[in-house]
Amino acid sequence: MLNTYNTARKKNSLTKFETLIFGLMIMFTIGAIVLFFAAKVYFDMMYNPAGGFIGYITVLLLLNILGVSVVYIIRLSRYRSIQFCIVLILAGIVSLFFITEKMSGLPDIFHASTHTLFKVNTTILHENASGIMKINEVGKIALYWILIAAGVFYFFILPLIYRSNFKAKRFIDKIGIPIPHRNHVIAIITLAILMTLFSAVNESEVLPLDLSAIFLLILLCPENIGVFRR
Repeated sequence: MLNTYNTARKKNSLTKFETLIFGLMIMFTIGAIVLFFAAKVYFDMMYNPAGGFIGYITVLLLLNILGVSVVYIIRLSRYRSIQFCIVLILAGIVSLFFITEKMSGLPDIFHASTHTLFKVNTTILHENASGIMKINEVGKIALYWILIAAGVFYFFILPLIYRSNFKAKRFIDKIGIPIPHRNHVIAIITLAILMTLFSAVNESEVLPLDLSAIFLLILLCPENIGVFRR
């Protein structure tokens, strides 16, 4: 039985894993900004969102999200609700979609036969998506603002609701939504500021890399960390 009275993180300090991931995020982000101004050729080679080598690190982070979701399902399915498992399954499906999307555009340094499969499947997906957007161009703009609104709600409003309303907290814990901790909120605010100030962040692989890292940390070290432990 899940004890909804005692699921929050006890300390606000960074865990060792958060310190490691945030340190890597800072290193790659500063590296992108420096290369953008100092060596544009190397910047395009490393950070191009359509085929830079840093994209493989994003894929690795997404694979970790997929793996953590699967491990949670295996370990906790007997002790949690069906809604809890559905949330984790959705997290795994979304991460798998982005892995496929990202792999299709990366340089084929491993000469893997599956690389062509990624490209073919993603090309078909893009063609179908393009057809939908041509039918309703307004849908693209609407989706953009819906995603922004969802992000604002998830990072800024939902944590406040979780901390201030016990009934909402109990419901969120039951269905297994990982709540961003204060450290993750600070990270997303910092990333948003850097996106505004530097096109090197906004228009490169830094953005999906940092977002993937933040969501991995939310899944591993959320505010309601007790929910994801037996």
